[in-house]
Amino acid sequence: MLSARTDPPPIDRPDDASLPGGSLMIRTDSQGGMIFSIHAPKAGLVELTADFSGHRERTLAMRRGPGGDWVIRLHPGLICDVYRFRVDGRFVLDPDRHPKIRGQDGIDRTICPSVNENPNIANASKTA
Repeated sequence: MLSARTDPPPIDRPDDASLPGGSLMIRTDSQGGMIFSIHAPKAGLVELTADFSGHRERTLAMRRGPGGDWVIRLHPGLICDVYRFRVDGRFVLDPDRHPKIRGQDGIDRTICPSVNENPNIANASKTA
């Protein structure tokens, strides 16, 4: 008998992550791509789950970088509406981004910033 698959319950942040307030988890690069990052040094797998224009949810694997940071770059043509991180199968909201929105499935997601509306993200591209 097959049982229905259920995702682990959402959590605020990974148990092993040190996510200080004010950390820049989203920035743009010089080509206009959006870069997402999260610090989870003990994680075995980190993914970004995002809704893109047209309400297509995609889960994309992130790459482990030095010092326990996981990173993914989205092509400039992809427009992200809402997102959440998935650390070892558990959903994690970005603690430094607001506002949040609750999906029809009852799970909270973080609203993606617009580079044009958020000067902090636009300015971050100079350091990427």
